Amino acid sequence: MTDHRSEVESQLTVRRDTAASRRRVWDVMADGWTYSQWVVGNSRMRAVSPDWPAVGSTIHHSIGVWPLLLDDQTVVEECVPQERLVLLAKGRPIGKARITLCLYDIEGGGCRIEMAEVPVGAPMGWVPDRLALAAAIPRNRECTWRLAALAERRVSDDDE
Repeated sequence: MTDHRSEVESQLTVRRDTAASRRRVWDVMADGWTYSQWVVGNSRMRAVSPDWPAVGSTIHHSIGVWPLLLDDQTVVEECVPQERLVLLAKGRPIGKARITLCLYDIEGGGCRIEMAEVPVGAPMGWVPDRLALAAAIPRNRECTWRLAALAERRVSDDDE
């Protein structure tokens, strides 16, 4: 298992608290078909591995706006249910990005979502991490806002 904690512990990590439980947030993340609803820039889902989000499973999605769509895929590198999901997004032609999502219980109920994204490999891997993270922050803020909103509206077994 690779340790991606330094990516998430960065000062530039996006953090969002939500009234939704960790289970509800995880349920959204574990449903690969919701990916285009909360990940900014993804316009449609094309396929989801039946075992998503198991390590090695993939989702196939498109980024951009018609008619300028690029078909891509995202692979699960690490999965600890209701705690951590590490994804490798293959954003051709600009390169790959590793996205680390962590969930924590917060006092009084609900959970904290932490999201970090770092470039991997050429050409974006040549960009200094701090610059790349700073550029990703507005996008990741919107992603965590959307993820929290979906989770807050979702009905889960923990509602019973």
